[in-house]
Amino acid sequence: MIDQTIPLPELTAGMARCLREWILPHLEDPMARTQAETLAMMIESIPGSVSAQALQAIQADSDASRDVLRQLGESVEEGSAQDVDGAVRENSALKSRLLALADRIRGDESAQAREQLAELQRLFVESMQREIEMVKRGADFAAMTSQEDAARKS
Repeated sequence: MIDQTIPLPELTAGMARCLREWILPHLEDPMARTQAETLAMMIESIPGSVSAQALQAIQADSDASRDVLRQLGESVEEGSAQDVDGAVRENSALKSRLLALADRIRGDESAQAREQLAELQRLFVESMQREIEMVKRGADFAAMTSQEDAARKS
């Protein structure tokens, strides 16, 4: 896990630029070139189609992380992110703190330490399950394109 996240607009703009600068020039087939440009445009539109549900899901995951940190005696501030990028940064920072806490606890072989590690493991597994569920709900191409279309019209 890295401590740095890339804001979604910059990430998608970079992906689209990569397509246009490194892949598109090497395509000779007109249909492939059209498809590559269409893909670049779709990638650029992703930030506008990120739903409020995604923000809420990330914030809920962060809240679960804060709860576990508090249960394990750590002080933690309330979340303040109002956009997806900020929520992702907060979530990443919380997960980094949880991993550091797990590293500290691992050296202790007491029953309490084993319980704490089990609690951290539960949190990470539940977090992964929530992420998989969110992706499964949003992976429907028809839903994704309708969100993109709605974002483009607004």
